[in-house]
Amino acid sequence: MATKTDEDKARAFLWELQAQIAEVRGLRRGRQGAGWNELLVETGRRMPGLSDEVVDRVVALGTTPQDHWPPCGPDEPPGGYWLIHTLADRLEKSFPASFTRPVLGLLATGEINAVTLLAPDSQAHVVVFENELLNFAGLFSKAVALAMPQERAEGDRIAFSVDVDKVRRHVRDSPEAVRRFREVVLAYLLEGEPSRAPQYFPPEGVDQMGSILRDGMELFVLGHEYGHVMAEHVADRKGPRRMLGTDGADVTEVTEVAWKWEQEAVADLIGWNLCLGAMSGDYGPSLPHAGVELFFSACEVLERAVPLLVTGANAPRPASPTHPPTELRRDLVRGHAKERLNEGAAPLLQLGTAIQEIVDVLWEQTAPVILDLHRQGAVPDARWTANL
Repeated sequence: MATKTDEDKARAFLWELQAQIAEVRGLRRGRQGAGWNELLVETGRRMPGLSDEVVDRVVALGTTPQDHWPPCGPDEPPGGYWLIHTLADRLEKSFPASFTRPVLGLLATGEINAVTLLAPDSQAHVVVFENELLNFAGLFSKAVALAMPQERAEGDRIAFSVDVDKVRRHVRDSPEAVRRFREVVLAYLLEGEPSRAPQYFPPEGVDQMGSILRDGMELFVLGHEYGHVMAEHVADRKGPRRMLGTDGADVTEVTEVAWKWEQEAVADLIGWNLCLGAMSGDYGPSLPHAGVELFFSACEVLERAVPLLVTGANAPRPASPTHPPTELRRDLVRGHAKERLNEGAAPLLQLGTAIQEIVDVLWEQTAPVILDLHRQGAVPDARWTANL
């Protein structure tokens, strides 16, 4: 019998956690195989403008792992598995052949940042992402893109305006962006599932802008974790992390690796570089940076929303024991951009600031709704409070 490597042990640990969660939530059947593929086909055929042939081809492509990918766990969400490893491929295009991909997975962590777990009897780390993060990133990005008014540009092109005064007028006169923003934030906050927000199909240009911003968010989150690997960070602190729905109970404890703030800052800067490296060839540096800024704003929205719903006060969520405050992370990334790009950083930083302001406008229209829900006795999904 072949000896199990640390990576094998770490992956087995991840799969066991995923199996326990699936058992508790009654999700152990139908997540993979023909039943899962049929569900994807049925969903695709309800989307406008897609022929049956296109849907079948996309589903076949999207459910077939690449040869160099690790195996998908028996209870691992196939869609999340495919998306994470597709993002990993995009980041790794320029990496040396000797780079070893970390063990990556999805669990209900209640952290928009990824969490690093230490597998028992293994020196390998397991990098787990909040299992609803990718759904949230897509819907959150679309709502922000909806808030940007469209204007005529040179050559009769359509351009998106990020002027905050125009954004305010736009969301006042056309409130769909505020509605969609509220829907996804409340679905995530109250039910833990952004996909509970009503489905909609925005105009093509809005969808494309939302997709670009989403890519920047997701590539930065994964790039940050790669930053720890590439900087050869060694964790000298460990702590308990309560995970939802394991061991047949509501929560159980696993061991989380706690990086120093200095290490987190370095990982952010590497993650920013990797994100821009993966996207700049197609979009230039400003749009990928806008996605990074949108990630920070998404963190801030949830950091505000949870305590507002729990206490009715605008007090910030308790500081993370592992990650620096979001405001500090944003400032460090902006400073790094100035050093890297010099005068060329100006348009990038202007767009990043505009993204922050746009999200603040949408949050202003959402906070009163959350406050009303607090007064009615609503509580957040357990993922947000398990580790407070």
